[in-house]
Formats: sequence, C-alpha cells, structure tokens
Amino acid sequence: MQDHGRVEEGLDRSLKALGLDYIDLFLMHWPQAVDPETGRTLRRDESPTFVETWLAMEKLLPTGKTRSIGISNFDIRNLNLLLSKANIVPAVHQIEFHPCLPNLELAEYSKSKGMVVEAYTPMGRPSAPFYKDPIFLSMAERYGVQVGQILLSWAVQHGTIPIPKSSNRDRAQQNLQVIKLSQEDMTAIDEYHKRPGMHRALAYIGMIEDGKLLGWTMEELGWSLNDEAYVTA
Repeated sequence: MQDHGRVEEGLDRSLKALGLDYIDLFLMHWPQAVDPETGRTLRRDESPTFVETWLAMEKLLPTGKTRSIGISNFDIRNLNLLLSKANIVPAVHQIEFHPCLPNLELAEYSKSKGMVVEAYTPMGRPSAPFYKDPIFLSMAERYGVQVGQILLSWAVQHGTIPIPKSSNRDRAQQNLQVIKLSQEDMTAIDEYHKRPGMHRALAYIGMIEDGKLLGWTMEELGWSLNDEAYVTA
C-alpha cells in the first residue's frame, strides 16, 4: 500500500529481498494507497489512485521484472473503473473465497473479464465453523477425505485457484489431493452462508473498526461488512 506511488521501486526492493531477477506475478494487494511519509491512508480519489498505480504496473511488463500483473480485493465497481482505464487486463484477481463468504458473483464477473481468480483463505481460519459442522464432517466421511480437502475441492470446482497455507508438510501434500464433489454437495456448500450467523468474512475479523478496513470505508471498498465482519446486505 505504501508503494502505490513508487511501483517499480517497490518491485525492485522485493526482488532484492528474494534474490531474484524476476517474479511470475506482481499484485496490487489493495486498491487503497498509503502515504509513505505520514502513514495516512489516501482517499479513493486522492493521487496515486488505484488506476494510476495500475498504469504504472503495466509499464513493468516490458522490463521483464515480472511476467504478469494482477489485483486483489477489488469489488465490481472499483474493478469496472480500473478496466475502463487499463490497457492491460489484470491476469489475476485474488479475493477472499470460502463457504462463509463465497463471493460467487465477483468470481464469475472477474472470470468473464478474462482474469484468473485466486481464492485466499479458502479453508477459513483454524477456528472456522467448517471443521466441526456436521455438513462438512459428513461429506468428508463419505468421500474419505479431510474437511480441508472438501473446501479446496469446492473452490477448484468453481474455477478458482485456492491458495491454502500450511507449515505441515503432510498437510500441504494432502491439500493437493482434490476430489470431484457431487452437484448436490456443491449446492449445499454454496448455500452454507445463508445459515444464521454464517455470512461473514474470516480474513479480517478484528480488523474493521468504525466501519473502516485499512483506512477505507466500506463504501469506498464496495463491501458490506460490519465491524464484526458480518455481511450486512
């Protein structure tokens, strides 16, 4: 966020830290920018806007320092504004995607514009309700897999690329073993968020305060979350 106005410098710093000459994908992780001098989050219409940042990112491709560029955490309104000014469509749109916050409309819309959708937090958090819920436990038993594999298989069948995180070698290998879920089970997972108290973000619990997340209001982000990260609309 602090490098929105110094895009190439930020990439060069990352390459040096990684000891690489290039990376495969460079993301604008959030649409909002932060003033590196003051730490103040800039408003949606303050320069550098996310459109200005994106146009600067486009100029990185001829340098060979990154093979592709993408975005993360855009809603449809902000995405449309970006696309109306962009010369290059983002290769990837990375969004929160799990049964409590399926984001199916956003995922399908992003794919329709030519983007690959990456699903972050696809397995929720360790305290997520999936791991004790009879719906997921019974599915895991029927298919002979773990609940995490059910969640990842659901994300894959929706045409997204889930990016789970695990420091456990065996679990990381297990996460590669996805299965084919029945349409009935897919529908049941699709509708899981409709259960009372289930429609919420899991990645930002405790991070939203006074209707703001990382300095932007829900209106600026285009999101509908309350301070407890529950969907309100």
